[in-house]
Amino acid sequence: MITQPSIEDTFVGQTDPVANVSDVAAGSELVAAAGQVARLGRCSTDYDRLSDADALAGQRTLARLQHELDTRKAWMAKTLAQRSRWELGQEGLAKKHGYLSPEDLIQNLTGATKADTRKLVDVGRMLAETEAADAQQAAADAEAEAEAARRLLDQADPGSDGRHGPDLDGSDPDGFDPSGTDPSGTGTDRFSTLTLPPVPAPWHAPIARALSDGTLSIDAAHALRKGLGDIDTVVTGPVLTEALDRLLADAPTMNADQLLKAARQTRDSLDEAGIRVREQKAWDDRYLRIWTLDTGQVRVDGLFPPEQGEFIKATFDSLTSPRRGGVRFVDTDRAAWARRVQNDPRTTGQITCDGFIDLLRAGTTINPNEMLGGRRPAVQILTTVTPATPDRPVTAADILINPPGLAGQVGHGSIEGNTAPVSAETIERLICDSGTVDIRFDDHNRPLDVGHEQRLFTRAQRRALAARDGGCTWPGCDRPPSFTEAHHIDHWQRDHGRTDINHGILLCRTHHLLLHNQRWQIFENHGRYWLRPPATIDPGQTLIEMTGRAQGLLPKPAAAWHASAPPRT
Repeated sequence: MITQPSIEDTFVGQTDPVANVSDVAAGSELVAAAGQVARLGRCSTDYDRLSDADALAGQRTLARLQHELDTRKAWMAKTLAQRSRWELGQEGLAKKHGYLSPEDLIQNLTGATKADTRKLVDVGRMLAETEAADAQQAAADAEAEAEAARRLLDQADPGSDGRHGPDLDGSDPDGFDPSGTDPSGTGTDRFSTLTLPPVPAPWHAPIARALSDGTLSIDAAHALRKGLGDIDTVVTGPVLTEALDRLLADAPTMNADQLLKAARQTRDSLDEAGIRVREQKAWDDRYLRIWTLDTGQVRVDGLFPPEQGEFIKATFDSLTSPRRGGVRFVDTDRAAWARRVQNDPRTTGQITCDGFIDLLRAGTTINPNEMLGGRRPAVQILTTVTPATPDRPVTAADILINPPGLAGQVGHGSIEGNTAPVSAETIERLICDSGTVDIRFDDHNRPLDVGHEQRLFTRAQRRALAARDGGCTWPGCDRPPSFTEAHHIDHWQRDHGRTDINHGILLCRTHHLLLHNQRWQIFENHGRYWLRPPATIDPGQTLIEMTGRAQGLLPKPAAAWHASAPPRT
């Protein structure tokens, strides 16, 4: 009976391929680093005996060895992926051995995570593309040099092409000037035309070269590539290459996490219009899944956009901050609470879990006619302004958020504690219910001034809004007050609006988003509220009255009994 070879038989114990001289030279650093690591010791006790200087030197040696191994792991991952590519079907290497993808195969062989295997494949492909471009360029340069040499030989030796070289007077009947000067009289070097046009290299080639020469680790290289994204109609290859040069200059002083953050921020600055697209994708990708395991335990898994995620994080940070080095409280009651959290026998994860249940219980017991009084984390708006003249003071016109209707509105902000950018529309909406701190910077990242936190609707005002509106006031919406947010009719940031009850109105999150993103407008006239659609929805922009569900239960002022016309807009 013929026994099929196992995966181990296939990949382990086979005869090593014959290496050429260049391969041996390329592996010399790997061998040297491995020898130095071996001399550090054979067990943990040996490492404990190292002096501080030897320990630091040993760590650097381990890092160098790890870099050599990581580079070769990326090469191998790319090779396995290439031999398992989709068009090979069942003949692909991975599928022949029972794996659905090359990542599954590599994960089985290495025990790494799926994310790490994808990283190896991606970096390996980046290295291969750069090597191929460099090889093509070297071949083109060699061909140009060979052609130049052939022409020189032809000039020196008549050969079989019928040329006889220069005449007695030194002139060349074939028009060839031994000096290499173009006979047309332009004075150009005729051999310079032999240089072929450069072979285009991928924009990320500098990343691959920095990885190969040891400047970048594989994690740092992947962070740069992932953070800068791909070429599109707005962000072209040359644009990314220029941005990459700046990032590589700072790379030696940054770790992989910092590089990823810097690369993403660079991409956002290059593609302001794309921020809205990415923000919408993050919103569309949100989910929360809950299911019961065989043991009866319930597992929860979710993915949240930055706005929701930072609210969740801020909530649970407040529950467990004393356990994680939070602020020290001077207030007696808060200090006592912090001590209770620190001395709580539950784990931090258990405190978080129980706090989540407590919040759900509290939410289900709230009067549906009373709004939740909590605040989400304040929006931190970072704006870079470039004054028209060096001495001109910065004015409100320089602020990031522009009034609606201005062509080419650009700019973005960020949610406090999160690096993902948010669009101008999202900032406007969040300001309604969360407040904002304006921090403006000049082109040299120097803060120009720090604004004050804008006044919000108070808890008492929220209760009054809930009693007046009875929930979301958008026509046809039935969401109760507990599902709504307070919207400033006159945008506080844009219109410098006042936070008075008659300037506020309740909207559910869906309609609050719609209002800001689609540029609907709300007007108030003698206690009645009107909704004006954008011209893209209704070219005539006919006003629609917004009637809260609770308004029929409220006493009407005398003036309200008289018919009032819609406000003039």
